[in-house]
Amino acid sequence: MIKIEEHVSLRAYNTFGIEAKARYFCTISSEDQLIELLNTPEYKNQPHLLLGGGSNILFTKDYEGLVIKVNLKGIEVINHSADTISVNVKSGEVWHEFVMYCVQQQWGGVENLSLIPGTVGAAPIQNIGAYGVEIKDVVEYVDGIDLKTGKQKTFTNTECNFGYRESIFKHDLKEKIFISSVTLTLTTNNHILNTSYGAITSILAENKKSPSIKTISDAVVNIRRSKLPDPLVIGNAGSFFKTQPFN
Repeated sequence: MIKIEEHVSLRAYNTFGIEAKARYFCTISSEDQLIELLNTPEYKNQPHLLLGGGSNILFTKDYEGLVIKVNLKGIEVINHSADTISVNVKSGEVWHEFVMYCVQQQWGGVENLSLIPGTVGAAPIQNIGAYGVEIKDVVEYVDGIDLKTGKQKTFTNTECNFGYRESIFKHDLKEKIFISSVTLTLTTNNHILNTSYGAITSILAENKKSPSIKTISDAVVNIRRSKLPDPLVIGNAGSFFKTQPFN
């Protein structure tokens, strides 16, 4: 049974470490719990906020509604061929921890996206990208739940309408779909390594390392840590911007 609490501090749930309280708060650990929540008076009668890693939000006051903390967990291999693997990842998994798991397993495709804050479920919404790679390059499909009907839906890569830091979940389906999991196609052999960004190449050369899933991930982590403070020490949202094209 879903547990809804009242007057809960959100300090531990946002990377700025801002002290704010939620009038109502609950944690969702499964699709069934979400469907149960959709029928509660707290959900029906209150504004609600889906919260992943809390890295793209800045609380300026208490939230007078229902905060829903996404906590679905699980990583499952659903298909395996000679050179690729399909991995289904639940939306509450921490993105960087998932990337580190892939690096450990020698699965290629997301190493350039190391140390990006947030959860797996938030990644396709923003079409996260860094150092020459975007999540759209590896997304096979996204599973979600319609927040109005409670019905499960699957969106192929094409149906996600990915663009530069854009997706259908950020526009047409904003606040209409709860992303429950993301399935990615990663490489197990014949990896396509992206070292197009000079900073990565420079670090590899400086450390006398050859490009690999592990060395590229390490280089990206070093670059990001050199630019941004640890949010546990100084609250921040990580690298959060959208480059505008020149006319």
